[in-house]
Amino acid sequence: MELTPVIAVGLVVALVGFELLHRVRERFGWTGGPMADHAWKWVVPAFVLLVVAAEGRTLASIGWRVESTLLLVWQVAVGLAAMLGTNMLLAPLWSRVGDGGQSLAEGIGSFASLSVSERLFVAVTAGVTEEIPYHGYAVERLAALTGSVPLAGVVSFAAFTLGHLGETWDRQAVLRIAQPALVTTLLYLWFRSLPALIAIHALNDAFGLLVADRYAPEPTEESESSAATSWLDE
Repeated sequence: MELTPVIAVGLVVALVGFELLHRVRERFGWTGGPMADHAWKWVVPAFVLLVVAAEGRTLASIGWRVESTLLLVWQVAVGLAAMLGTNMLLAPLWSRVGDGGQSLAEGIGSFASLSVSERLFVAVTAGVTEEIPYHGYAVERLAALTGSVPLAGVVSFAAFTLGHLGETWDRQAVLRIAQPALVTTLLYLWFRSLPALIAIHALNDAFGLLVADRYAPEPTEESESSAATSWLDE
């Protein structure tokens, strides 16, 4: 495969599209609440799909492959087991690194104010909007351009991990996010099935977000007093 201007644009969007989108939104003041921030993420995969159409290729070229329903279910089950299993095995190690996971816990706890439906929307959004550009497009195009699947995986993993650095996740949290980012990248290189990875990613995030209340900060006496005063003033 030769690098064309269209593919170059697609790779830029796939690898740094979320950061570019964030800067454009800041530049034009397109801000909103937490849910609006997640809704905006759908712009990146939508643009990637437009690039695929401009290339004259099908969705199969970015990993949209389902050989059978049974195989898909097996891949999702294995992927979830790998994600949750590595979390359990490495938890003791991570507890001794950096801040012991406090930053990651605070990031997860920030979703506690959302309803169950909103948390599920966030989980599905993460699964779809991140897997399409980082794994589906970036891995497949880089592998075709370089002839090296491992190199494509490394580039995708690096972009995927660094792409989470922002307001919700600081450097300490991103260091831990590198673990599931690596696992999902390896799973994609194994399965080469975008639907399977979207399901694995979304289900794994849903599990974490549904227990976000456990990581929510405990109300302080000052916040309780402020809340009571606010209620009395209404």
